[in-house]
Amino acid sequence: MMVLVKAAPVLTAHLDETMCVAAMTIDDAPRWIRLHPVPFRDMEDESRFKKYQEVTAKVIRPKSDRRPESWTPIQGSMVPGEVLGTDHGWARRRERVEWLGEVTMCDLVAANRTGSGPGTPSLGVVRPVEPPELDITTRDKEQLDKWRSRAEAVAARPSLFDDPSSAKPPFEVVPWRFRYRYRCASPSCNGHAQTIVDWEVNALWRKVRGRPDWENLMRQKFVDQLWADSRNTVLFVGNQEQRPQSFLILGIFWPPDVAFQPSLL
Repeated sequence: MMVLVKAAPVLTAHLDETMCVAAMTIDDAPRWIRLHPVPFRDMEDESRFKKYQEVTAKVIRPKSDRRPESWTPIQGSMVPGEVLGTDHGWARRRERVEWLGEVTMCDLVAANRTGSGPGTPSLGVVRPVEPPELDITTRDKEQLDKWRSRAEAVAARPSLFDDPSSAKPPFEVVPWRFRYRYRCASPSCNGHAQTIVDWEVNALWRKVRGRPDWENLMRQKFVDQLWADSRNTVLFVGNQEQRPQSFLILGIFWPPDVAFQPSLL
C-alpha cells in the first residue's frame, strides 16, 4: 500500500497511544485501506514510515469495525519501502491518488445515513468548490479534562526504558480544534464543517504557538498556501465508526496545478 494520511495520535481509555492511518493499495485494483490501531510512536525506527511511502504489512479484519476499508495491522509486520517524491509536479503521487477517483461529501454522508457496513464507503477524495475557511476554536472543557487526565496517567507510569532520556516525548494534548468549512460539488450542498485530524496541523501549531500571530500563521499555511491558485488541492476524508455520518478531514493533498506526463512515472 501507499500511505496517504497519518492522523494525530490519541490516547484511548486504556491509556494506549495509537493513531489511524489511511492508505491505498497499489495492486491491480487500487482501493482505500484504513489501518488502526497503529502505535506509531512506540514502533521501532526501522518500522516507521512517512506519508507517500510504500508499506507492506500483515493485517486482519477488526471484530468491532464494520467499515469495509478497516484492517488491523499485526504488530511488527509493517515494512516501509520506497518514498514517492515530488519530482515532475508530484507526478507519481498524483497518478496514484487519481486511481481512487473523487466523490462529493454529500454523497458520502448520504451513503452512511443508515450505518456503516459492507459496500458503504467510509473514505474518499473530496474536492471543495472553493477554498475552505479555517475555524480555530477551543475544545470542550470536559473533553480536554478527560484527555489531560489520560496524559497525566501515562506520564506517571514507571519508565520501561533503562535510560529515561531514550523514552519518547510526553503525550501533549492540543487544546484547539482546527476545522474546515466548505461546500462540495453537490448542487444541493449546504456546506460542511469538519475537524482536521491530520498530524501536520498539530505539528504546525506546536511550532508556532509561542508567536502572538500564531492563528494567522496557521491560516497562511492551511488556507493561503495549501489552497493557492497554483495548487490542485483536494481533501482526504473519513468517518467515525461509532458515528458513520460524521466525517473528519484526514489530510490535504495539494500538488501543483501543472500537467504531468505519464511517461515520466
